[in-house]
Amino acid sequence: MMIARQAISRVVAGAVLALGLASSAIAQHEAQAERPNDHAIGPEDAPLLIVEYASYACPHCAHFQEAVWPTVKSDFVDTGEVRWVFRPMLTNPVQLAGAGMILAECAADDRFFDATDLLFAEQSTIFETARAGGDVLGVYNRIGGAVGLSPEALMGCFQDPAMNEAVNAAAVQAGEDGIPGTPSFIIGGELLHIQHGPDGNFWNWNGEPLLINGERVPAQFDGDSFSRIVLHFRNGSHLEQ
Repeated sequence: MMIARQAISRVVAGAVLALGLASSAIAQHEAQAERPNDHAIGPEDAPLLIVEYASYACPHCAHFQEAVWPTVKSDFVDTGEVRWVFRPMLTNPVQLAGAGMILAECAADDRFFDATDLLFAEQSTIFETARAGGDVLGVYNRIGGAVGLSPEALMGCFQDPAMNEAVNAAAVQAGEDGIPGTPSFIIGGELLHIQHGPDGNFWNWNGEPLLINGERVPAQFDGDSFSRIVLHFRNGSHLEQ
């Protein structure tokens, strides 16, 4: 097990340096343009494009995937209203975030979002296994097997220098995009992220609290609350803010 853990660690060893490159600038519209290496779901001509930045090692991202994503997918993506781009990025612990990125990228293109669902669903198991010094690689092999990756194929991806470079490139790109943390979104041409304050947590958009009907929107992770945000941008109401 020690060899396997060291192998995963070596794959993302250089990624820690990339975390220091995060920019304080708010991402502008160029970050919302779909990129050649993006993973997207939903029609290309959908009226609204949403870019999500998330980490496979981020508990809030796992909660979003469980509590929000099914509603957004069924109500907006599957109906053709939204095209959703998912951009993985690094957060601590970077070894686990990076390993998740490599596994999802190594899956076939039509299984990327399946791998993402499984990685978030198994996140607590991965954390608990790592804390206990258990067989983390075994958990990744189980996830990989569910999306068509043999243990040999997955290990080959973990040991592939090109995969390591891709992880680091994603970390650098997220910094250049001005992403302050996960989950964050580019929507309506500006950055939407959680703003923490003494009177609660709210969604911040374009450097200001997001307002819907003149009220700040609490940072709640449930399908109805985020659907309200999607409709706000889908209807163009943000142009009045």
